[in-house]
Amino acid sequence: MLDRDKIEIRELKLSEIEDGVQLIWEVFQEFVAPDYMQEGIDVFYEEFVQGEWFRAKFASRKEIMYGAFIEDILVGVLCLSEKNTVSCVFIDGNYHRMGIGKELFYAIIEKLHNKGVKRITLNASPYAVPFYHHIGFVDIGIQTEYKGIVYTPMELLL
Repeated sequence: MLDRDKIEIRELKLSEIEDGVQLIWEVFQEFVAPDYMQEGIDVFYEEFVQGEWFRAKFASRKEIMYGAFIEDILVGVLCLSEKNTVSCVFIDGNYHRMGIGKELFYAIIEKLHNKGVKRITLNASPYAVPFYHHIGFVDIGIQTEYKGIVYTPMELLL
């Protein structure tokens, strides 16, 4: 567990979004892709890594990418839509189990709670389900698959 003071959580600037996308792809390949069929890997790559619509959401502020930094190095990202849905949470594998994911969630939960938001939703990959359960998310549906992407719908009441 890292000292919380060593982790900086902040909204990424538009000029940093590509770094976030690169981190998403690297972590996806290592930890999520092994649970997916090739179709799901291809769809994820096309929509999130290569998809202009994904980047456009950040430019239009329909989605915000938050970054976790340690000594100015981006080690984790969390993407949150204007509808309070988390679309991506990825932490560099070298920093797993150090509290980075929790700190990202604590930061957005505080912001959302101050706005009067009552719940956050997300679709969890099989790899991430135990983490989400650990921080308080509950399943709101069964594991399903869409275009090869396997996920469990979840929510966290604030």
